Amino acid sequence: MPRIHVIGALVYDLVFNIPDWIEPNRAVHASRVTLSPGGKALNQAAAARLLGADVALIGCVGDDLFGAQMLRELRNIGLNIDHVITLDSARTSLASIVVKDMVPGFIGAPDASRKIGAGDIDKALRNLHKDDLLLTDFEIPQELVHYALALARNAGATTLLNPAPFFTRDAFLFEYLHLVDVIIPNKFEAQLIAGDDSDDLDLLARRLLNMGIRQVLMTLGEDGCVLYDGERKLEQSAFKVPVVDTTGASDAFVGAYALAMIKGWPGQRALKFATAAAGLACGKHGTMSSLPRLRAVNSLLRAGGK
Repeated sequence: MPRIHVIGALVYDLVFNIPDWIEPNRAVHASRVTLSPGGKALNQAAAARLLGADVALIGCVGDDLFGAQMLRELRNIGLNIDHVITLDSARTSLASIVVKDMVPGFIGAPDASRKIGAGDIDKALRNLHKDDLLLTDFEIPQELVHYALALARNAGATTLLNPAPFFTRDAFLFEYLHLVDVIIPNKFEAQLIAGDDSDDLDLLARRLLNMGIRQVLMTLGEDGCVLYDGERKLEQSAFKVPVVDTTGASDAFVGAYALAMIKGWPGQRALKFATAAAGLACGKHGTMSSLPRLRAVNSLLRAGGK
C-alpha cells in the first residue's frame, strides 16, 4: 500500500474555550480546556491515519512529559513514528489556543519541533517509493521544505504542500514551488504567494499554476473549496454540520485529501471526502481529538450532510 510521509511540527496543544478575548491585567476563565497532540504535520498525519492510510510522521519532540504522552497517543492510532526523534536538549513544542465564538487565536512556543535537520529527512525518506506521497508545510524552515520536496520529486513520489503558517513572501519560495504537485492554501495564503490581494480566485489560481505548481486546491472555510487543475475547475460546497470549534478542520481536510490522492480518487470524489472530514472536525473540541474516523465520514457522505 502506498504510504503518506508527513514532515513538520509536533506540538502539544492546550485549547481554551473563552467567553471574551484576553486583555492586559484581566483574567478570563475558560468554559472548557482540551489537551491534545497537535501541530499541522501531526494533525494531518493523524487525520489520514484515522481514515485508513499508511502514514509515517517525521519530526522531533522533547524528552519530557508532553513528548512521551504525544508518542503514546500516536502509537495508539497506529501511526508510524520510527522517524520521530526524541531530543534531550530541547522541550516539546507547545501551543496555547484560545477559542472565542468558534474563532481561534494562537500562542506558539516552538522548540524541539524546529530541531529537525536535512540528515533526519534524508534518512526518513531513503526508501521513498514512486507511489508514495510527501506532505509538508511551513512549520519547518523553507530550506527543509525545499530539500524534502526535491528528494520526493527525484524519487518520483507525489508532493503535497500546505503553505501554512505563511510568514513571508521572499525570493527563495519561488525556487522550489515547481516541485509541488498539489498546493492547498486558504484564500489569504494564496493571495500572499501570488502577491495579489484580489478576491478573484481564478486569477490567484492562475498565478500559482504559472509558478509550476500542477494543481491548486483553495480552501474557503464555510464556502467549501475549489480545485484548479490546468483549465479544469472543480468546486465543492461545505457540509452543513453543527460547529463548535473549527481549530482542526483545515488539517482534517488536508489529511483526508492526501488519502484520496494516494487512492487515486477522481477530483470531485476527493473534494467531497475531504470536505466531509473537515466538517466533522468542526463538531468536536480540540485539534487531534476532533479528527474523524472513516466510518463517521462515510456516514456523513451517505446522509448527504447538506
